[in-house]
Amino acid sequence: MADRSLSDIAQRLKKIDVAMFVTKTGSEGKIAARPMSNNGDVDESDGRTFHFTTDDGRIDDDLKNSSQCGATYSSSDFWAAIQGQGKIIRDRETHEKHWVPDLEKWFAEGLDTEGLILIELQPDRIAWWEGRNEGELKL
Repeated sequence: MADRSLSDIAQRLKKIDVAMFVTKTGSEGKIAARPMSNNGDVDESDGRTFHFTTDDGRIDDDLKNSSQCGATYSSSDFWAAIQGQGKIIRDRETHEKHWVPDLEKWFAEGLDTEGLILIELQPDRIAWWEGRNEGELKL
């Protein structure tokens, strides 16, 4: 086991754009995963990640039924698995704070995209692996 600070882990996550975002889905609580970008938006003080999507898919229903969710990240030499609580944010001011221009390739109307939501993942636990080193942060 090796030690890594939350800030160090967050800096590494910022460099890995796409995560597999995981939720519990359906009445049986099965697992559903889908690729989502964090847009380099990772809070170094508490590890929160932010992901834009729209409310016309399954993910918003999943998070309404259970806030438990997670995300996995992978690069050539670093991997991380985050478990935590997801929160749907519909507030325009918060959207503006987290918006980056690259998102317009996915959301043609930008911040005016119908049903635009921001998902905040607040981690409870982050497991990470780097070569022979591994560790876990419980938050």
